Amino acid sequence: MSTIDNTMHDFTGSTQIDRSSTATRVAAHLRAQIARGKIEPGVRLSELALASELGVSRSPIREALALLAGEGLVRVVPYKGTYVSALSKERLQDLLDFRLALEQFAVRRAIERATPQDLDRFEALIAAIAAQAKRRNLSGAVDADLSAHEYLVELAGSAHLAQAYRAMIGELRLYIAQTSRHYERPDDLATEHAALLTAMRKRNTDEAIALIAAHITHGFNRALEETK
Repeated sequence: MSTIDNTMHDFTGSTQIDRSSTATRVAAHLRAQIARGKIEPGVRLSELALASELGVSRSPIREALALLAGEGLVRVVPYKGTYVSALSKERLQDLLDFRLALEQFAVRRAIERATPQDLDRFEALIAAIAAQAKRRNLSGAVDADLSAHEYLVELAGSAHLAQAYRAMIGELRLYIAQTSRHYERPDDLATEHAALLTAMRKRNTDEAIALIAAHITHGFNRALEETK
C-alpha cells in the first residue's frame, strides 16, 4: 500500500521538488496539499514514499514532518507513523467557539488602538487574499487569510491573546482550509475582510464584531457535516 494510502494525492510532474530544496520547502509543499484537501485528514504519511514522490532524501522529509507536527498539522503516533491531523466534530466546534472569543476581543481592542497606518497595512493583507482568491489558489488564500488574522491579533496589543492564538495556529489552518472550501464564490473571502476593515475605520465596534463572527462561521455548518 502507498504511504499515503489509496486516498492520497498525486505528486507528479510539476510537483517534483528539486533535491537541493530545504525541509522548509518540503513543509510548505505538504502544508499546501493539506490546505487544498489533496492530503486528507487522517491520512498516513510515509517518509519513504514521500521521499520517492518528491525526489528528495528522507532527511528533509523527516525535518518537514517535524515542522508540521509543531504546527499541529500532523501528529506522530509512536510505532505507527505520522498522520495528517483530523478535526473531530467536537474539536471543530470547540475551535469555532474559542476563535470567536479570541478574535472578537482582538477586533474590539484593535479598534481602540489601531492607527490609520495600521489599518492601511490590514488593507494590504486583504488585497493579498483577493489576489489569491482570484487565482483560485485555495492554499494561498488560506495562508493570506491566516496572515490577516494574525495581524489583527497583533493590533490588539495583548501578549496573552497572541500566545493563545499562536498555540492553536496549526488547527486554525485546518479550520480555515475546511471552511474556506465551502465558499461558493472565493472572492467573498476577501470581501468579508474588506467589510470588516470598513467598520473598523469607522470605529463601529458593534458592526465589526458582527462581521468577524459572520466571517469565522462562514462555511462552518457544511464543514461540520463532512467531519466524522
